[in-house]
Amino acid sequence: MTNKEKFLALVSEDDSKVLERNRERIRNRAMLRESQQIALKVLFKLDELGWTQKDLAKKMEVSPQQISKIVSGKENLTIATQIKLQNILDIPILASYYEKKAEKIEEMIMSFKDLIIEFVAQTLHVESSYQSTSVNFQKKYNYSLSLAC
Repeated sequence: MTNKEKFLALVSEDDSKVLERNRERIRNRAMLRESQQIALKVLFKLDELGWTQKDLAKKMEVSPQQISKIVSGKENLTIATQIKLQNILDIPILASYYEKKAEKIEEMIMSFKDLIIEFVAQTLHVESSYQSTSVNFQKKYNYSLSLAC
């Protein structure tokens, strides 16, 4: 192949699809960023738990290749996959994660509130019992003193 033929092959009118791939990447930039963020969260959590990608694949009941795609940050994740990741790894992916955490915190606060109210009520009851016992004791003591004098 001569240099001229090589040059003509390079500048041929055939679509090399490079331009189309670049346009596609630009269109999907936001999705790719989110996918990469999820991939980082997954990788950090796997490291924290000491799990391998195979361990996660077993837990999610998917192939190791699917997990490899997820952690590459280039996979368009379905809602079902995001929910599985969120529930298995306990990492925030969807807004529902924060809503569930907020509900749990609210339930805990209400439980603590009930415990505090119960504790205060018992404390006041014990105090009032103590005070009435103390008043009765003082009356009896004063009465005893008055009889002795």
